Amino acid sequence: MIRSYECIDNPERPIENNEILTNPKLMADYAKDGRYVSLPVVPMIPVCLGVSFQNGRTAYPIYENIKDIKLDMDYSKAEYLSMIEALDILGADKTVIEIRGPISVLDNLIGATNVMRAMRKKRETLISLYSKLTYIYIDYIKKMLDMGVRVFSFTESILSPKVLGPREVANYVDDFLLNFLREIDKLANDYDFTLHLCPKSTFAIIDLDKGFLEPIELNNQKKYIDILFDNLSTLMGDRCINLADKEFKKVNKIVLKED
Repeated sequence: MIRSYECIDNPERPIENNEILTNPKLMADYAKDGRYVSLPVVPMIPVCLGVSFQNGRTAYPIYENIKDIKLDMDYSKAEYLSMIEALDILGADKTVIEIRGPISVLDNLIGATNVMRAMRKKRETLISLYSKLTYIYIDYIKKMLDMGVRVFSFTESILSPKVLGPREVANYVDDFLLNFLREIDKLANDYDFTLHLCPKSTFAIIDLDKGFLEPIELNNQKKYIDILFDNLSTLMGDRCINLADKEFKKVNKIVLKED
């Protein structure tokens, strides 16, 4: 049985001034006011794929048919260029880069109902999109690594057997997640960084017997966010990153099983 995970509450802070989305200084100030320092303030990959967000939160889908989706990143977007400047202000080595998983990205592009329908009826189309998104993620992460970023948070908030059903969660792991993590593992040969998975993804991996948890023992209690920065070259995610300001003496890293 695939376990679900109850998200740790971290109320979204409203973006009342849209200038935050394109003003690096305002963006950096906004980022510093969270439980931990993180960027972007608006889902960046959907933005670079052409999605607009009202106040950085509500997406306006741009496709009606999943077969029409084009996955061409536009890195000239003002939001992206402003994020790069904000990253320089904050310090790339001190900033977590937040990335939404492919279901969330496709939700932004075409709407959740159409994504769930595709999971049931157009799996091959989804697999093709997952493959293209994997390339986009790795390219994007590499750009961030070259700027000095060392911690990434990869979330797929909808990934719950209570919402999607256990079969669709298992398909997601087989069709996307494991392939993506193998590419991350290759990238780790050239860079030192931590990828933090949402526990919903972690539990799916563990409960489907695709990996296991291995303890990391600490000499003293540390804030979770500090643990992530102190344990580079590690796949983490046995607890929610919204526990960033809580202290722990023991956490677990994720170890994938060999094929």
